[in-house]
Amino acid sequence: MASHTRTRIRRAPVRGDAVIWPRGIEERYGISSVTRWRWERSGRLPPRDVHVGGRSGWRPETIERYEAGVR
Repeated sequence: MASHTRTRIRRAPVRGDAVIWPRGIEERYGISSVTRWRWERSGRLPPRDVHVGGRSGWRPETIERYEAGVR
């Protein structure tokens, strides 16, 4: 009897309790991943300040401060 294993598709996290992941930024601003990358490189987004298990994102306070200073 052959054992069939299903491949689980892992999606990028969108939000956490204390982290806004890159996918969450994309949804928040209605942008693509390429645009988010460009914004990060150009300084339009603040540097990521949370690093967990090889993934990185932003604290909600960091994004809120950034939005308050920009708008």
